[in-house]
Amino acid sequence: MISVLGTIFDIQHFSLQDGPGIRSTVFFKGCPLHCRWCSNPESQLPQPQFLHYHSLCRQCGACVETCPQRALSCTKEGNFVRNDSCDRCEKCVEVCRWNANALSGRSVSAEEVCEELHLYWRVFVYHGGGITCSGGEPLAQPQFLKAILSTMHDSYGIDTCIETSGFAPWDVLGSVLPHLDRLYFDIKHMDDARHREGTGVSNAVILENAAKLATCGKSIVIRTPLIPGFNDTEENMEALGVFMASHGLPEIELMPQHVYGKSKYAALGRFYDVDESAQPQTERAVGILRRFVDKVSVHEQNS
Repeated sequence: MISVLGTIFDIQHFSLQDGPGIRSTVFFKGCPLHCRWCSNPESQLPQPQFLHYHSLCRQCGACVETCPQRALSCTKEGNFVRNDSCDRCEKCVEVCRWNANALSGRSVSAEEVCEELHLYWRVFVYHGGGITCSGGEPLAQPQFLKAILSTMHDSYGIDTCIETSGFAPWDVLGSVLPHLDRLYFDIKHMDDARHREGTGVSNAVILENAAKLATCGKSIVIRTPLIPGFNDTEENMEALGVFMASHGLPEIELMPQHVYGKSKYAALGRFYDVDESAQPQTERAVGILRRFVDKVSVHEQNS
């Protein structure tokens, strides 16, 4: 395998929600979409990011004293401040006894990732699992992604999957298809203007890629995050059902909005732009989609 570097923010082993069986999920850092409901906001920017969990901080001052760049301070009101001189050395993370500081994102080679993943090959084989590349957006790091998939799929015979927004040129997506067994493919809204409002990008290339994937012979599941007042309307669900039926896409998984990522926004110093009291029209959406699609399921989040 040619040495290829990439940026990830986590590898989660023994996952039960990212494909069939027991799996290991590699979370790629960086995404061209900026969905306002994103439960992993630390995945959006490609570079490492510092997080401070105020609720865990005991204001002991250890991180302030340890920082070699004098980048950290704490106000009289107890607010944690980090200035631009921070070089992400992680000393403040290492010294914190309360796990209030974290650095999300690290550069790693594809070889290192594959070596770690291969340690669990017996689990994958005996429990019908494999590896899933998620994010962020794995297609935003195509060479890194291809190096991992080709090694795990072609060399080791491990089941491979990606979770993708589908926002990538077809030649990028097509280049990894030979090394994939299955795809989870997001369609967030059928209307282009509304899609832009919610994600920051057009849905044109996403829908084009979904139509092409329908004929590629791979197992593909459409995934739709169900966001109250945004895409759970009758009009959008019907348009989605018609699209899937017209292209022979047989399976969709709805993912109702949850708020488990809220603390990460505060830790990043960002505003959480989600109405926490709103509930999506899940039953109505399922009923509409079942008129068009063979298999409709609801992905219930546990954490």
